Amino acid sequence: MEQKVALFGNLPDRCLICEKAFDKNRKEMVQSWYVIVREAQEKVNLYCPECWQRANSLVKEMQESIDEI
Repeated sequence: MEQKVALFGNLPDRCLICEKAFDKNRKEMVQSWYVIVREAQEKVNLYCPECWQRANSLVKEMQESIDEI
């Protein structure tokens, strides 16, 4: 847990995909953006809600295509 908290110091200021700016001081952004901590790589990825939704939709479509096979 301590390591995860330390990695939050590496929180980016932009979405990893679209590079939309992230303001750590805006409560709505803090509550709606997605943070993925990769402990093994000591990396923190940040995704805006739009990119997160697009990625989830793509994964769902791919899974449905695989299920049809």
